[in-house]
Amino acid sequence: MYEGRGMQEARRLQQDKARHRHSRQLTVLISLCAALVILASLEAALLAGPEAFQAWQEFFPQAGTDDYSAFILTRFLLDILVPAVLSLYTYFTIKTIGTPFTYRLIWGAVILITAMWKFLTFETSSPAWYLALLLLAGLFLVVINIHRLRQE
Repeated sequence: MYEGRGMQEARRLQQDKARHRHSRQLTVLISLCAALVILASLEAALLAGPEAFQAWQEFFPQAGTDDYSAFILTRFLLDILVPAVLSLYTYFTIKTIGTPFTYRLIWGAVILITAMWKFLTFETSSPAWYLALLLLAGLFLVVINIHRLRQE
């Protein structure tokens, strides 16, 4: 059936509004996740230096460079696992299922456990440790309150 120009325009505006409904939520969440990934990358790059290897070899004199490389890679992958999975999951599902209570509960618990795990490493001499804890706290607050960040 033929629709008038006004109805077509109204439908297009409604589709645009639906498409951009979660853009603010997604932008804030992905920005924090990206900051955590960048921080983990910088930390891994700093640990890959010869000074860090020499310090590590003082604690583990029998280990070689391959062990140290595996340590850095494992640490890096564990640091980026939660932010990467959270951002990808949210990107692909926020438009279809939104952010129900179970999403906020489960991802809030995962981020809280990640933050506690990071806290228990007690790397108090590293500024990256403090920044990672701050970013994880911010990510936790965003995830549990993401339903309030809707763009009106």
